[in-house]
Amino acid sequence: MKKNIAYIIIITTILYGSAIQIDGQFSDWDVNSSIVYFEDSISDTDGADLLNLSITNDENFLFIKIKLDREIDLLDDFENPSEIIIQIDADNNSNTGYSVGGIGSEYGIRCLEKFVYDNTYPGDNIEPLSFVQFRALPSITSDGFEIAIGRYPFGESIFNDTIAIVIKENHSNDFIPNEGEILTFTFDDTYHEPVELIEINKEDPELLRVMAYNTLINGLQDIDRIDNFIRIINAINPQIIGFNETVGTSENDVYNILENSLGGIWYVLKHNPENITASRFPIVGTWDVHNKIQASLIDLDDEGPYMLFIVGHLSPSENDIQRQQQADRFIEFVLDAKTPGGEITVSENTPIVFLGDMNLVGNSQQYYTIIEGDIQDTDSYGEGGFPDWDNSELEDVICRQTDKRMAYTWRNDNSEYPPGRLDFIFYTSSVMSTAKSFTLQTEIMSDERLENYGLLWDDTKEASDHFPVVADFDLSFNEDCNPDGDINNDGSINIVDIVTLVDIIINSTDVELECADINNDGDINVVDVVQLVGLILN
Repeated sequence: MKKNIAYIIIITTILYGSAIQIDGQFSDWDVNSSIVYFEDSISDTDGADLLNLSITNDENFLFIKIKLDREIDLLDDFENPSEIIIQIDADNNSNTGYSVGGIGSEYGIRCLEKFVYDNTYPGDNIEPLSFVQFRALPSITSDGFEIAIGRYPFGESIFNDTIAIVIKENHSNDFIPNEGEILTFTFDDTYHEPVELIEINKEDPELLRVMAYNTLINGLQDIDRIDNFIRIINAINPQIIGFNETVGTSENDVYNILENSLGGIWYVLKHNPENITASRFPIVGTWDVHNKIQASLIDLDDEGPYMLFIVGHLSPSENDIQRQQQADRFIEFVLDAKTPGGEITVSENTPIVFLGDMNLVGNSQQYYTIIEGDIQDTDSYGEGGFPDWDNSELEDVICRQTDKRMAYTWRNDNSEYPPGRLDFIFYTSSVMSTAKSFTLQTEIMSDERLENYGLLWDDTKEASDHFPVVADFDLSFNEDCNPDGDINNDGSINIVDIVTLVDIIINSTDVELECADINNDGDINVVDVVQLVGLILN
């Protein structure tokens, strides 16, 4: 006998529906009361073990979150072999579709093989993942994935009000639900929180807007795509840009695009072989970190403050070894920049931004090396260390799409791969903060919003298979003080600064913490006084 377990695990809410954002983060799954949750308490495999499954929906998508006991690659082979198969009984009728696990599956989604069995009619009918608007993040290896499946890929719903689902890990033959159980899900369309639209314009002129954009094989010189790029860049109005895939694109090509879209003064620097930095501000120094990574020192306000702006286009697809080497080299360079001497030295607390098409697919170690400084090839690149000035991680800016709760930055419906998050902006959050961030995909915008921003619906689709990712940074953390010891900002570091610091400690004076926290440990205390005395004596 089959036991229907939906009544045990489903929690419904009448007034509030789900608001899941597909971004590779999972906190929104923890607080949503409309989610069906199933835990597999049986450890029934020596391979990758399915631990739990969460299901919910909004007006456009069915959402599924899968949790395993180890990292796997959802879409490609990995050292932990795994193959996730999602079977969906779209009409909740075990007598139709493909018989598996007590249900009749109309759609069999085979993630590793990157196709869908369409069992709505007889035969082995194989379709690409785009057939069901499949989206999944993160794009790197993980022990958890959040997946979106379109409810209306052809205009009408492909699901009945109630469906049944089976998840199988094919290598270990592990199932959710377990044998003898049926897991059903009923769509809840009582209410869905509207998408909070992100306005493209920059609200505060004091913020610094940066953009990363892969132009897809010299798009900035392709006469058929130039107008698309001009409208996109005009709408975003960035101040510093990192372009990728510009092997045959010249500095003059980029300058002409920027002149036609925005006008004004631009400094454009081609980094061989295929990255370009464009800036409203003077570029006063450059370094070839790697043939895939280049750095520029940008003067933001006539002899400072400066920003270390690093553009990367890491190796694509299955090149895990090369990407890891590039990530290791990036950390070696940043740690050198933070330390006097060596190849590069920048002033303490100089803002650092690393952005571009990172191609972060496959092994997640590359991602964690970038944010945590965990170098793998220590013989070649050193011991590593946290890259931020306060010896913490780099911050990863989640650039959600302006009109959709998704954060993928690459989409090519002609590819076997589903949309992925390949383009990133990392930064030193100890000395700057993010006021706004977004990814622009014009296809999902309303006619009214497109007209408001001077865009056409297919601009981003025609321009590139990557979307521009944008962040507005607030650099005002230290504008009222000198973090190098000149606490009262009088141009000198002396006994007066010691007296000021002691007064801060005793009386809890209201000052910017970054001004008085000399050793950047998050606390203002006698240790900072000792370090300040050392600065003065030296």
